[in-house]
Amino acid sequence: MSRMCIAVDDNMLAAALAVPEIKRQVSPSETLRARAKRCQVGNAPYPSWYLFGSKEKSLRGLVDCYTRQGVEVFLCPESKLTPSLDTDYIDTQFCTVEGPLYAAWAEQNLKVFGYLPETFSSKTFLAAAVKKHQGQRYLPNQATYTKDSRAILPHSHNTVWIVKTPYGAAGSNRNGSPYTVWQSEELEKQLSSLLAALQDEEELICSEFVVTNDPYAQCADHVVHKMPFIVSANAVAPYGVVCQKFIYHCNWSQLHERRKLSLGEFIGPPDITVGYIGSIEEFHAFVQVLAFHQQRRVMLSVDFIIPPDGIPRYLESNKLAATFAEQFDPDLPSLIDFYAQLPLV
Repeated sequence: MSRMCIAVDDNMLAAALAVPEIKRQVSPSETLRARAKRCQVGNAPYPSWYLFGSKEKSLRGLVDCYTRQGVEVFLCPESKLTPSLDTDYIDTQFCTVEGPLYAAWAEQNLKVFGYLPETFSSKTFLAAAVKKHQGQRYLPNQATYTKDSRAILPHSHNTVWIVKTPYGAAGSNRNGSPYTVWQSEELEKQLSSLLAALQDEEELICSEFVVTNDPYAQCADHVVHKMPFIVSANAVAPYGVVCQKFIYHCNWSQLHERRKLSLGEFIGPPDITVGYIGSIEEFHAFVQVLAFHQQRRVMLSVDFIIPPDGIPRYLESNKLAATFAEQFDPDLPSLIDFYAQLPLV
């Protein structure tokens, strides 16, 4: 029987199994027992949904979907991945794989799913890739700096900026510090000091804060769309026509008073609803510039904003998103189940 290895970030796998840590492979028989137990658990964390499914959310999950295709499934924490895995297939959707390890698997003709190069986790790389595909109009006005850069903001009529690092998510940089929002005049004064504090290899991104005035969200001034995408060697395509919308009403008076706020202080908690992409006039053209993601098979959550000019502004892609189990479109299964039921080719 063919074997399928599902490789998972160590912390995500421990959460899915409800153990403090896991530093070894989980055998096929253990994996099936865990699936039978964990899919029944209410309020389980999302890594458990992805791997083992959820009766509560009507999800089958990767283990069940792959097993039904006639392969023997086992689990491996990211830290225990090696060039010589005893497997025919490997799914790396929920972990990070370095280039040399991927190359070693390719030499052995292993079929690898869910892989993107490690460089794709950098917002700087993603913005450069969009530009390379003639997608400048789909980016916010922004610049990336090192400690040796000139402390000059991009020319813009924008008066509010987000400052962040290339690596991070959920409003936080990799070191746990929050993204910050600045009035233009204050950032111009402080930018030299911010750059001087960078280490030799560190980068800083200053990106315009995109205001939306969204008529479909009570004229909210900041609305972030999270759209599920499915990627194959032949296409990069949105999964359906329904996305998730995070609707924020910003604290402009506090920003005016203090001139700098953490992103969380400025935008506050979101109202979360769904949106319909079919009414976005340039969405098809926007999708075309995302073709640089093209790999064998991978799931993505793509974040974008639509200001009053109607032109989407790309923020980032995330293959470790927490939304793949959600059923935004009632006519489609959740993306995680669709992905896992695709033929093993």
